[in-house]
Amino acid sequence: MNQAIGNALLFNIIITIVIILIAFFVGSLSYTKAFKVKNRVIEEIEKNQTYDNNVKAEIEKWLAGGGTNGEGIGYKRNTTTINNKTYCPDVTCPKGTKATCGLINQTSDYQYCVYEFDTCVGDKSICGKYYRVVTYMYFDFPVINELLRIPVTGETMIFQEINS
Repeated sequence: MNQAIGNALLFNIIITIVIILIAFFVGSLSYTKAFKVKNRVIEEIEKNQTYDNNVKAEIEKWLAGGGTNGEGIGYKRNTTTINNKTYCPDVTCPKGTKATCGLINQTSDYQYCVYEFDTCVGDKSICGKYYRVVTYMYFDFPVINELLRIPVTGETMIFQEINS
């Protein structure tokens, strides 16, 4: 009887370790996907030096499966609404600056946020715009689907305007 209890405890420890390893693996895949989407959005914005409807269409085409093999990346779509205000938190402008900022992709088919920061408010000699992109890591488990949403954030370089 003593060996049966010992084997059950050992079996429970092995199951716990396997579950933890699977959770790390799923988390790694989720983080890689969110990081890849963030980098692609930043790349498109930096290539065009703005975020407009053409850039949005190019990003969403890539997310939907406009790649070489025709498959999407598997990033989370907006299912109930296309309004990003429900998913994207309000942003505060950097302290000590006179920048204006705000969410610029109000509507989207996918859950990512693009914020624009404009530093051309006060001193016009040094000014420019930059963008902050926030994508999210999701764990698609039935009960905790919306509870675990970890942001992955990145910023573009500053696009300076030359005023002469």
